[in-house]
Amino acid sequence: MNLDLRCSGHKISFFRSIQTHRPDAVLKVVLYLHVDKNVTLNSCMPRSTPESIHLVLMNDRQRPRLNAAPDSRSLLRSHAAAFFVLGLLNNMMYVVILTAALELLPSRVPTGVLAFVNITPALVAKAVFPYWLRGEIRYHLRVWLCTLLAFAGMLSIALVDTLFLRLLGIAIASFASGLGEITYLQYSTRYVPQVTTYCVGWFASGTGAAGLVGASAWWIVRPLGVRLGLSLLAFLSFGTAISFFCVLPEPKKMPVSVPSEDESTEALMSLPDQDSDHTRLVALSFSDKMKLLKPMLLPYILPLVLVYFAEYTINQGVAPTLLFTVPDPKQHRVLATLIHTLRDYYPLYQLVYQAFVFFSRSYTSVLPLPPIPQSWLWTPAVLQLGLLVLLSTESLFDWFKESIARSLVIVLIAVEGLAGGSS
Repeated sequence: MNLDLRCSGHKISFFRSIQTHRPDAVLKVVLYLHVDKNVTLNSCMPRSTPESIHLVLMNDRQRPRLNAAPDSRSLLRSHAAAFFVLGLLNNMMYVVILTAALELLPSRVPTGVLAFVNITPALVAKAVFPYWLRGEIRYHLRVWLCTLLAFAGMLSIALVDTLFLRLLGIAIASFASGLGEITYLQYSTRYVPQVTTYCVGWFASGTGAAGLVGASAWWIVRPLGVRLGLSLLAFLSFGTAISFFCVLPEPKKMPVSVPSEDESTEALMSLPDQDSDHTRLVALSFSDKMKLLKPMLLPYILPLVLVYFAEYTINQGVAPTLLFTVPDPKQHRVLATLIHTLRDYYPLYQLVYQAFVFFSRSYTSVLPLPPIPQSWLWTPAVLQLGLLVLLSTESLFDWFKESIARSLVIVLIAVEGLAGGSS
């Protein structure tokens, strides 16, 4: 289909290749035009339109708006609560395991082994499964699989004392977390785009809160011991299934109100759910997925990889070495109340990091603020790499001024959390 539109003397050409299995069908096409407020849509008329095309011209300001109808607000709150809990519980066990690392491993085993086992399976699940799996995603089955794997992994960590089996349990819980993350984010795309963005924002906020809640949860149950404490926390895994099956509304139940009275536009917005008879499933091969991935590598994936590379290197490799003398209460009143021994520095760094990750991952949902523009997506990566160099040189050469070194490191860790969460 070729359409030539003229708005105030400016020609706008559209080309779309449209196929339908019903030759007698009248295809409804809605074009949203970003035009000046003084330009009327009546002046934007095509030269010719096929009889089988019903063309609707609407101003950019007439796009469907989210949360305009009162009856959708309760559903939106359900979306927010469900995806926040999914992000929280899906990532919380990762934080619990890292926080309890010293209690889970013998003193002869470096904590880096635990960090590797706790990260690698989740990374493999997120990097491989979307390209390896084929066919329609069975979300209900996958959610139960993630729930049961997370529960079994945490329970094996709690009840088994053998090092190999405990590491295996950590790997299982990590794999469940990675698979769960891609599952819930994939499921969010079944809603209309506005609701998808809304759900992803609250899911990200939940993953940010997982750091604070996970660390706090372990310190609460820590007096009970590893066996009983982790066994109790393992049952929180079922909260993801409860949130998905009992709280999260189904995609077809989400209403979208449109300021315009044009019924064809409302029908267009509900096409994915109501026109299922004419929906054709598309099976993508591995090469097809690679073609889709290629244009996203430089603007999206590569900066995200660099952010997490620098972030994990700082948290697991550099931060534990940033130790100073215990602060003097006369010179550092606030720090002296938080740091009593050298072992208190790293937990404080992690608390600051997790708090600022939560803040940065919540700005699009809680505040809400617009997301980072595409032209700025490399900024967190460059900033994170700069922090890695800065903190690494401080660890090696101890060149920060002694009077401000502790405070400056804490500020840089906070910036790291902001950069990591915002990406």
